Amino acid sequence: MVADKAQELDKFDLQGRRANKISSPLSQLKMSSVFYTYSSMRQPWGVKIPAIPSSTMFHLVLEGEAVVAVDDVLIPLGPGDFILLPRGAGHNIVDVNHTPARDLFENSLEKVTEHYDCLTINKHGHGKVTTTLCGTVLFDNELTASIISSMPDYILITERSKTYQTIQTMVQAIQLETRNDGYGAGLIVSKLADVLILQCIRAWVDEVSDNSQHWLMAHTDKRLSRVIKKIHSDPAAHMDIESLAELSNMSRTSFIEYFKKKLGKTPKKYITDWRLSLAREKLSHGDSHVLHVALSVGYQSEAAFSRAYKNKYGEPPSRTKNTWSI
Repeated sequence: MVADKAQELDKFDLQGRRANKISSPLSQLKMSSVFYTYSSMRQPWGVKIPAIPSSTMFHLVLEGEAVVAVDDVLIPLGPGDFILLPRGAGHNIVDVNHTPARDLFENSLEKVTEHYDCLTINKHGHGKVTTTLCGTVLFDNELTASIISSMPDYILITERSKTYQTIQTMVQAIQLETRNDGYGAGLIVSKLADVLILQCIRAWVDEVSDNSQHWLMAHTDKRLSRVIKKIHSDPAAHMDIESLAELSNMSRTSFIEYFKKKLGKTPKKYITDWRLSLAREKLSHGDSHVLHVALSVGYQSEAAFSRAYKNKYGEPPSRTKNTWSI
């Protein structure tokens, strides 16, 4: 009888684990809209977006060009380009002439619905026009917060990105709806933008993670969730196996074995792969010097970083940077 009960429990556990593998944590991402803004801006223009804690922001360029400035990084955007700022960092979005930015709320905002505004700058001017859809959303649960905290300062998806085709249809649908004055247009744009953000997150996870399903599942693992959060929240920080094992409440040996079982690689290799994946993304989409990128992901010298990078990707970081800058 005890044996039968044990078999039932094993069967239940196996079914649960199978269900967990099938049901991605992405399905548990819950968003509540704060606001979306459709903007038509004629040069010269520049908008300063304040930081909003516990939020995620995005900009989608529908027409024209723009530049987003996050800290010291300048990210040029063209038609169809989509940038996500996972942790709601303060930033500027300006024209290609880098016109000084004015605070968002110093501009004229027209309220369309509770969650949807229109912004117009220099309506009667003669400069080139840029139209964008921008937004800020809040996430509702701890799992979502954990995943978001693991992401870089920004995620950029352009037509050159491997995953661009997956969001192209949604971009086109948003373009149509933002030009539609019909009933419920504002609500439809908000819902479409929600889906677009989920697609962007999924695309980024697939691009930077060798095994995205295992990476996501680690966020729900009671022993590993704090470890994953620490590794992802500050890639430049010094990390040793002993301190990570402490976070998991396991011995060093048990932690290494458990980590490898769940994520398919040792903690050391996982940290290295994660740092190099982030570095590759920064080199592909940013203008930072190779040494600056190396320091930002935890390497103390450009030489050590270049060796590790070439070993993983088969080319030096300078080639990645030059290829994407063409």
